[in-house]
Amino acid sequence: MTEQPAPLAQLIHHLHAQGRLRVWSVIVTILGELGEPEGGELSMSALLELCAALEIEPQAVRTAMSRLSKEGLVTGRRLGRQAFYRFSSAGLEQYHRAARQIYAAPRDIEHWCYGLIGPDVDLAELQKDCAAEPPLILGARLACWPAAAMPEGLKPWRDRLVIFDSTPSTFPDWARRQVFPALNAEICGVIARLCGALDGHVLTVPQARLTRLLLVHFWRRLVLRYPTIEAPLDDWPLARAHRALASLYPQLVQMSGGTPDCATRFAYVTKNY
Repeated sequence: MTEQPAPLAQLIHHLHAQGRLRVWSVIVTILGELGEPEGGELSMSALLELCAALEIEPQAVRTAMSRLSKEGLVTGRRLGRQAFYRFSSAGLEQYHRAARQIYAAPRDIEHWCYGLIGPDVDLAELQKDCAAEPPLILGARLACWPAAAMPEGLKPWRDRLVIFDSTPSTFPDWARRQVFPALNAEICGVIARLCGALDGHVLTVPQARLTRLLLVHFWRRLVLRYPTIEAPLDDWPLARAHRALASLYPQLVQMSGGTPDCATRFAYVTKNY
């Protein structure tokens, strides 16, 4: 196997260092990041070649593809001896819904509201109601959200919150450590650090495609679990990872021969006052 540049080798290592690899999840990222912008379809041979470069065994790829097919998320066709796969209509709907979060541009939010959560509030129930648009919850009892709009799921809880719009003077470490849902700061750090290492780095087309794929895969798993990207904290790990990826991504698209539409992902920074 061809030796990869150090940052890409580290990304591949990290892919396999998180316990049992969910190959089906990697394939979903491949179909979304590389398949959709290039006509929506990938051949099994192309898929196997990509996965081999990621050190994923062919049988694991076939097993994962079979699972996705049975779940109705992908559909296939045959042309001679070659098989081609794309998202099904249900899978495409899920992809577009997720893509709005995955490829959203970084935002610069200057004004926040805060809500002290009452002692009788069931935090799990509050989180469930706010799953589509969760506030940031620090220290289990302090919710915060952009002042421009309270999350819809939080509105029924308004009477059980003490709401104020002045920023606390400090966010101690214990509050940062108790974030709901739990934030994977390690993956945030990997994305930010390796994006920095790759900035200005010349890659071949295959290397750039793999790098795009892995960075977006790690980011996808983060942002779909924890959509509250921004926070009233200068060193918030999610925001740092988001900005690093948004900055590097156009370079990766260009080096990988990506379509012009891809280059507009993450492209616009908006301000909310």
